[in-house]
Amino acid sequence: MDTKSMLLSARLANTQQGKHITILGAGIAGLVAAYELESMGHTVNIIEASPRIGGRVWTHRFGNDLDAPYAELGAMRIPSEHQHTLHYVREMGLADRLCKFVTVFEEENAFMNIEGQIFRMKDASRFFQERYPSIFTLERYSEKTKLFAAWLKTIVDTISPNNLRESLEQDLKSQLMDKLERLDLERYFSEDGETIDLQNFILENPGFRARLSKALDMFLSDIVVETSHNLLQIEGGMQLIIDRLVKSINAPIKCNQPVVAIRTRSDYTEIDYLENGRRRTRRCDYVLCTIPFSVMRKMELEGFSQRKLDSIHNTIYCSATKVAFHTKENFWQQQGIKGGASFSGAGVRQTYYPSVKFNPKRGSAMLASYTIGNDADHLGNMSETERHKYVKDVVSKLHPELQQEEMIQDIASIAWGNYEWSAGGCTVHWSHDMSDQSIHTSYYLEAAKPQNTLFFAGEHCSKYPAWLQGSIESALQAIYDIVSHKAVKVPATPIQNNLEVSGFCQKVNF
Repeated sequence: MDTKSMLLSARLANTQQGKHITILGAGIAGLVAAYELESMGHTVNIIEASPRIGGRVWTHRFGNDLDAPYAELGAMRIPSEHQHTLHYVREMGLADRLCKFVTVFEEENAFMNIEGQIFRMKDASRFFQERYPSIFTLERYSEKTKLFAAWLKTIVDTISPNNLRESLEQDLKSQLMDKLERLDLERYFSEDGETIDLQNFILENPGFRARLSKALDMFLSDIVVETSHNLLQIEGGMQLIIDRLVKSINAPIKCNQPVVAIRTRSDYTEIDYLENGRRRTRRCDYVLCTIPFSVMRKMELEGFSQRKLDSIHNTIYCSATKVAFHTKENFWQQQGIKGGASFSGAGVRQTYYPSVKFNPKRGSAMLASYTIGNDADHLGNMSETERHKYVKDVVSKLHPELQQEEMIQDIASIAWGNYEWSAGGCTVHWSHDMSDQSIHTSYYLEAAKPQNTLFFAGEHCSKYPAWLQGSIESALQAIYDIVSHKAVKVPATPIQNNLEVSGFCQKVNF
């Protein structure tokens, strides 16, 4: 269902005016929900645990104005088919800022560093025979099969966490090479026969995916999106959609107020939160919780069903770490690199170059390292000083210019796995143990189910984990559920003397 249809359904179901909703979390899900609920005549307020608004949308500007170079420490791209996200980009007046995001494997002049061998992306196939002797020494396979398998392995090695790289290695040895040999691969090679079209191959050969391990099969779906040539970005930074939403919302947004307990009852929800170090209690008609389950696990939870608690404690989160450099100049353009990403290897993995123009007087910015899984944990567990030096040293093997005096003006990084208010980069629907995939899929379905007047949204409640699309779609579904919910009538009870009634909630101060 598209965005307009979902909103129309919610407005038609909006028969009870004047509901009061407390939203936990000021990320994209919470802000979209606040924006739409207010437009339907409801009253909301927003509590945010961290000092900042935006959640895992985080544009870091190397300067205090919009003209400064920037890097995306959080969400950085929008697939062209993610219509919920694009709806709000347009709704917030940012359509004219949409532009192409050049992604990994799309810039042929970008570099690859495979076990110390450095070469251009366009020259990769020439190095595969030496790099993958276990593939190219198998005489029973054609050269096309070997080259295709080598590219598939390289793409997975570049993007995926360690356990999935090992999974593909095992699958290739056990059966996949035989399967590839029986397929017509010619049509998936470029005209020069050097690169492959992974998107069309995966989409047109479901039988091949069926032979993969379940985890790798699901991850390949993500790879198809990440390597698509139809990705978009917001020129000026993804933070702009957050800023525009905030300006469009009347609701107060209170930062530095972490929730420490949630108690759900038949006709209301009670939350405990910290304000200036003091624990306070608020009794609310409705609550929309967009807090990641990785954070909720640490809270006191009461009145939740066992299935809901299982979902909260078993939803799988993947680490992600990003390191960005503010550079004196965009030296990579002199090497013909106009965007896309290099594969830096050695625990740094992907190095992205900006495909938007910055004011040359202000320098430029590169996302020097983007890692997930074990690589992200490795970098995330370092001190910032150690992390920044490590990434500089590794990426300098591709770009020795980084070692020039004053070439790096500033560095910013985030280890989402260690970040207090997310405890993970995103949810994933694959894991080390995929023996029963139905269980893993059921977690996000259960994650979205309400508990009485407590509702949930966020990428962890969606079939689009790790994407703004998932956060927004789950918020739209929660909006419908809230506005169509009929309050349970219970006998009135006297309000105790220590409860202060204020508008749509009662506060208890300790």
